[in-house]
Amino acid sequence: MMIEQAVEKRMDVSRQLEKEMSQLGNLREVLSRSSQVATNVSSILDSFEHRLARLETTILPLYQQTGNLQRRQFNTEKTLQELDYVISFYNVAGQVEGVIKERPSSNGVPQYLKAMDRLAETCKYFEQNNPQSVEIENVTSLFEIGTDALSKEFRDELKKYQKPVPPVVTLELLDEEELSEDTISGVELVPPGVREDLRAIATWLDKHHNTDRLTVYAKLRSDALSQSLKALRDYQRSSSIERGGTPGSVNSPGPLRARVAKMDSVAKSRTQKISNRANRMFQKAITGHVSSRRQATTPGTVGEEGLEDSDVELYLNQVTALHRLAFAELLLSQQLVPEDRVTRTFELILRDPMDQLVAEGEGLAAQARRSVSRGDHQAVLSVLAMLRHVTSMQPEYDRLLTNCQTSIRSKFAAIINMLQDTCVKALEGFVESVKSDGERALPKDGTVHEVTSNALIFTEQLLEYAATLSPMLQRDPSLSAALSNLSKGVDQSHMAKALLGAYIKRVLVNLGLALVSRSEAYNDSTLRAVFRLNNYNYILKTLHSSELLNLVSLVEPLCDKMYNDQIMEQKRLYSQSWSRVLHYLVNHEDVPQSVIQAGKLRDRDRQLIKDKFAGFNKEMEEMSKVQRSYSIPDRELRESLKRDNMEYILPKYQAFYDKYVSVTFTKNTEKYIKYSPADVSNMVDKFFDVAA
Repeated sequence: MMIEQAVEKRMDVSRQLEKEMSQLGNLREVLSRSSQVATNVSSILDSFEHRLARLETTILPLYQQTGNLQRRQFNTEKTLQELDYVISFYNVAGQVEGVIKERPSSNGVPQYLKAMDRLAETCKYFEQNNPQSVEIENVTSLFEIGTDALSKEFRDELKKYQKPVPPVVTLELLDEEELSEDTISGVELVPPGVREDLRAIATWLDKHHNTDRLTVYAKLRSDALSQSLKALRDYQRSSSIERGGTPGSVNSPGPLRARVAKMDSVAKSRTQKISNRANRMFQKAITGHVSSRRQATTPGTVGEEGLEDSDVELYLNQVTALHRLAFAELLLSQQLVPEDRVTRTFELILRDPMDQLVAEGEGLAAQARRSVSRGDHQAVLSVLAMLRHVTSMQPEYDRLLTNCQTSIRSKFAAIINMLQDTCVKALEGFVESVKSDGERALPKDGTVHEVTSNALIFTEQLLEYAATLSPMLQRDPSLSAALSNLSKGVDQSHMAKALLGAYIKRVLVNLGLALVSRSEAYNDSTLRAVFRLNNYNYILKTLHSSELLNLVSLVEPLCDKMYNDQIMEQKRLYSQSWSRVLHYLVNHEDVPQSVIQAGKLRDRDRQLIKDKFAGFNKEMEEMSKVQRSYSIPDRELRESLKRDNMEYILPKYQAFYDKYVSVTFTKNTEKYIKYSPADVSNMVDKFFDVAA
């Protein structure tokens, strides 16, 4: 078995060997053929290389000649192009002369600017390449003519639209609470088409370093802005005259809210709305002090030059109008002036109108100071109205002038500072006037002194200006010290009221001292008590009827009690006026009741009773005559005093009357018993009534 397997394996190996030998033979045959092919290919390549070498020798010179010809052709064409380019510069003057010597608007600004661009390029070429050329003079001259023409066109077009904004349109802007490009769109300073041409001219001139037109632009637009403000001022003044008043008159008929300008029928409804808006703004600013100013004006100042409410109204509108119109000018500048020069140009536009606004404010402040110096302290209310409005406009001006120089931004701040200084001096002067005005002639009837009513009217009108007054009152250390009693963390509004309360307290203290000092001039102690009582009562009632007491109580919590105590003290002093009357009703010398009941009157007793009645009658008649001449203008106080008098004297007289009315102490009873208790009551009821 194993032998068979070995034989079989051997046979397999033999077969495998034969197979391998056969494959080896085939491989040698293939290798032989491959070697033959390689030899043939190598022979072919050698032949091809030889042929290429001969071709290169033949073609290369031809290629080099062709390249030279191409370069010559390119150079020729380039030279011709350069010649055409140079020649074109020599032809520019003749080609554009007709356009340049016409107005830019004749052929259209874009076409004119294209011609100017060609001239600019030509000038540059000759300056760089042939500065000695005769043609450069022609081109330069023509370029200068064109530049002047563009500048003139720019100036003339601006002048053409250098018209004031119609007052009605300006008043519309005053009606706008929020100012934006949309709300300002109604103010068309320059039409859109013209604006595009002006922008193109401005851009070209700026590109070619012609900046004079920015100065021209700023001057023209500044003049237009000033004219717009003047037109608004004139319009409002003429409207005041048409309404029947006069410029500067505080006596124009009707309240300010009802001052509606006369207008043409087409724009009537719109103009009425706008005028009412402007008047409402002024009414809000100086509410309530027109009539009181007439009441509180010092006698003798009528007809003298002073601050008028209509002037204040005009100024308030001017402040707002300048802001609105300046915003419109800023938008126009952004369209017509290069971006990097907008701010500087805008500053030039605003300089003169702002100076004018400052000058007008200084003029009004000076008028207010003159009024105050003559004793018309109500004028400061107009200054406060101006200050409040200007202060409210300050954030809007700050936003408008954000990028402007400090010299421009400070102009508006200067108005505020100047008005504040005027108010501070006026307020200080008012306190001094309260002291000095107390030296005026005392009222003969003991009524409320003029200085008291003026002081209370003035201080009451300060209430609505608490926030405006706060920064000024804080400058006074003594007023600021009065805030020490306030709790920490109070808001600005509460602090402003406390500061005003401290100032009002100062006025009241000085007023009280002046009243006490001046009233010492009364020889009649009763009249002195009536005078002080009238004034203290008037002060207290005014404090209660307004917000004054609330403000003063912030720094003086006992204010109400102090005045009530003073009133009670003066009532006590007044009651002493009955002492001479009471002398006859209540004294130690009297007829004993036992004698009266026994009917055994002695002559001395009868005479004593006669003297009592006669003395009472005389003193009562004298007192009635004197006290009818006294004035108690406050009805409540008057009735209170009458009631106190009756309660004080009638019971005593009733007892006296009842004791002696039935006693036969004289044959002529009517001579001595002239007045019954009812008669005395009627006499007392006629006190403080000069017509009784």
